[in-house]
This record gives sequence, structure tokens and C-alpha cells, in this order.
Amino acid sequence: MNAGLFLSTCKGLVSQSVDLKALSGHYKDLAAVEVVDDFYDPISMSTMLRLVEEKHLDAVVLAGESPMAYKEMRNGDDLFRCLRERGVNANRIEVVNLKNMVVRPHKATPQALQTKAEVLIDVGLEKVKQSSEMGTVEVSPRKAVAIVGGHAMSYVLAQHLLDAGHKVFLLNRDTKVTIPDGALPHVLPTMTYAARHERFHQYDDAVATDFFGFTGDYALGVKVAGKDLELQVGAVALAPESNPSVVKELQALFHIDVDDSGRLAAKDEATARSQTLDRGVFVINPPRAATDDLAASMLAADATGAMIMSLLSRQEIQHQVAISQVKRELCGGCGVCVKTCIFHAVTLEGEPRVSHIERRRCRGCGNCVTACPASARELVSMPSGYLSKAVEIMARYAPAGGGKKVLFVGCEGCGYSCLDRAAEAGLTWPVTVMPLRVVCGGQIDMQLILHALVQGFDGVVLGICGEGCCHNLIGNVDLERRVNLLREVLTSRGLDAERVHIVATCARTASGCVESINSFMQRLEAPAGSASGQAAPRLTVRMTS
Repeated sequence: MNAGLFLSTCKGLVSQSVDLKALSGHYKDLAAVEVVDDFYDPISMSTMLRLVEEKHLDAVVLAGESPMAYKEMRNGDDLFRCLRERGVNANRIEVVNLKNMVVRPHKATPQALQTKAEVLIDVGLEKVKQSSEMGTVEVSPRKAVAIVGGHAMSYVLAQHLLDAGHKVFLLNRDTKVTIPDGALPHVLPTMTYAARHERFHQYDDAVATDFFGFTGDYALGVKVAGKDLELQVGAVALAPESNPSVVKELQALFHIDVDDSGRLAAKDEATARSQTLDRGVFVINPPRAATDDLAASMLAADATGAMIMSLLSRQEIQHQVAISQVKRELCGGCGVCVKTCIFHAVTLEGEPRVSHIERRRCRGCGNCVTACPASARELVSMPSGYLSKAVEIMARYAPAGGGKKVLFVGCEGCGYSCLDRAAEAGLTWPVTVMPLRVVCGGQIDMQLILHALVQGFDGVVLGICGEGCCHNLIGNVDLERRVNLLREVLTSRGLDAERVHIVATCARTASGCVESINSFMQRLEAPAGSASGQAAPRLTVRMTS
């Protein structure tokens, strides 16, 4: 493998605490090593892309910025697109979070920070080394959009889409659309325009029940007045919803976050108010203080229409297929994966019966990988061999001054992102907490936890989605069940089961996550026999936004 390492000073934030020149010298045997000012800077990006081409790199580690930034910031993933265009497979681009997992959260010596940065980079290099190439699917986007929720702004959005030649399906949960009296005179002409349009279809008493597919090519299951219907659409737009139970339904179905005010969350409130983490799912998102303001609502609908039309105007949309894989030679056809997958992405096919993955339904959560008794499943985006090796690399970290060492395994949905946001907010935790990012709590195998304890970690904290917040619906519940069984085994062997701790939180809660980690660390540090040392914390600390 021809791997390159790019280190970002993050405009001086990282370089003031970590000697990036020394780090680059440590990795001089790689095909390319370069320190740049900021990965988003046009000069820095051009330098990196030139080196990728000149050195024929097929793997890249980006050390500096948070991996969450690339997902949440407007056009934050453009660097990834440019790397893929130059032949670097998506699964061989890894991000090492020096900013929020090394520099910001720790009050430690320069040497402790330097060593931790090196360890995390070693983990990133191991990730690209062990990752197989991820497949891609090219989709010709459907010129059809589903708008979920009957509001004044829904019709304004519909008008834009109809004018652009798209088919529009409006799903209204009630039996009729209610528009505030003050707004009705202003939007009635637009409502009439949409209602009379041949490409507009409104369904009242309609509830979305199923959703799967790729960006530009989705299947949306709908129950209309008790009858089932499937719509083929290229994108979905969600209108504001005030009912908390409906918000939870939409959150789970469309795989998006809820913000701290209980609304469906945009990708970035500041710069990407219409977008979510799924490129084909949008929100009509007026500013919080102006939710009832007609002008702000109309502007939000206009903006959402522009984003959807920009997406669907493309000739092709490339989708990375980060699904679970089947090792056919090991599969015994037991069907455990079928029962485990809540997204109905797995069937048994052929003779003999072998597990089969429906790519359009699989969300790549990894729950089936953990559940498989024959180890016949592997998650392409996060191989189990890499996770095991990552634990071994992190276990080598031993800063001067010692301290209890804890492995923090955080899911991308909530656990890791909460810790990331905590660092952004200026919160701190011990430098001996080593972060390992996974896709979902359901992917965490008990063997990985035992491996961490055997390797010398004093404790393991599992940062997962809280109740009702899981991006993969039941990944958190399945993990808690497995951990409770593990605790019984540890206790029966005379081992301290409280060395395994779950922090269940929601994506945008930061302080509670850090408080729980620090409390757990204090218990581990307490002298044997002391009151704090004897008091076992609860396994799960639940926090909701």
C-alpha cells in the first residue's frame, strides 16, 4: 500500500501544542508526508492533491480536523471527493482527530500530547492498511420529491420543484391541511397552483412507514388511509414538526438528528440549514426565533428548493456502499442475521442457504456482524481486525505520571460526536482516555471489550446513543443486553464488572457525557477500600437533550 500522511496545523490550534514537524519526521518512511495550514485552504488542498497524484497514493490519513467536521460542515466532504477522483478509495481515507481528541480536551504535558497524537496516527494508518476497497453505486437521480408535512412552506417548496420539472408527492398526516389565517391569503394562490398541477399528488391521512435506497433513488413506504403505497423518489423534504412523538418517528425513519430544542436537525445550523447527514434528505428549517414568521418560513422553503434542485440536476450521483459483507464459506445459514437486522436488509438465499444483503436497505450499522455466531459477517467500513489492532496500539500509550487508562469506544451517531462537541465547548477529561470511533453501538463485540482489559486498559467506557436517539434504532439496546451478560460472566469469575461502563446520551449533549467519564475515572483512581472506590457507578447513565 502506498500511504500518505497529511498533518494540519488547524491554523495554529494543533501546532501550538503538538510538534507536527517532529511527527512528520517520525513517519518519513511513508510515501508522502506533508504539514499544511488547513485542509480546507485552497493552497493546502492543491498541495495535497498534487502529492497524491505524484506519489500515486492509494491511502491517505488526514490528521488534524475532527471527522465530524467533514460530515457536518457545508462542503466539508469536498476534499474526500477530490481524493476519490484521484484514485484513493473512500475506505482508505481516514481522519485522525488531533484537534478535539488531543489538543483541546487535555491539561497534560507537551510530551503526553505528542505521544498521544502519534498513537492515534498509528491507529489511523492501521485503519487504511486493513480496510478493503469500498464499492460504489452510480445513480441517475429520479426527478421526484416527497414532502413530508402539510404546511404553507410545503406548497412553496412544491411550486419550485414543479417549475423545475419534478414530480411532487405531499404527505399530510392529517385529513386536511391547516394554514394559519394570517398566512392563508399569501399562500392560497401557491396552494391552488400546486393542487391543479398534473405532477402534484397530495395524500392526506398519510404516514411514512418505510424508507431505503441511495441518494437520488429512494423507496418511501407510505400508509394512506390504511392502505400501503410505495413511492419512488430522488429526495425527501421534511417540514417542521412540533409533535415530539412524530419527531421521534421521523428521526428513526430518515436517520437524522434532533437538535437541543427538539426539532429535526440540519447538518449545520450556520451554513447548511436545509441539509442533513443524508445527502438526499432535507429539512425546511426556519430560524428558531422565527418559526412562526411567514417571511422566514418562505425563505426556508426557497432555500430547501434550491438545494434539492441542485442535487437532482446532476446526471449521476455516486454513492459509497458501506455495507456488511458475507463470508460465504463460513455462513451456516442459521438466520440469526435475518432476525437481528431491523432494516430487513438480510435474507437467506440459494442452496445451501446463505445470508444475502440487500444493498439498498443495509445501513452498515454492524449489528449483524456482532450477532453472527460463525464470524461470517464483516463490516466493510470498520473491519473487526482493525478494531482489535487499534486496541493493541492504544494500549501502548503510557504517558509520564501514569494514571488509569481507559478505552472510550464511541458510536458515530452520538457517543463520539458528544465527546467531539464537548472538546469544542472547552470541556476537559484525562489524557489517558483513548478514543476509538465505531459506526454503531450494535457493532461493539464483547470480545473487543475483553481484549481491551487483557491488553491492560483499566476500564472501558462505551459511548452510545441514548433511549430513542439511536441512529440505527436498536443498536444501543442490543449492546446493553450483551454488556449485561458480560457483566454477569465477569462477576462469576471474581472480576470487577464495574470496569465496563456505558454512557448513553444523545447526539448534541456534551457536558453530561464528559461528567460521566470523569466520574468513572475518579472511581478507578480511588484507593482500594475507600468509599469512592467501593461505590460502583450505575452501568448506564442516561441523558436526553
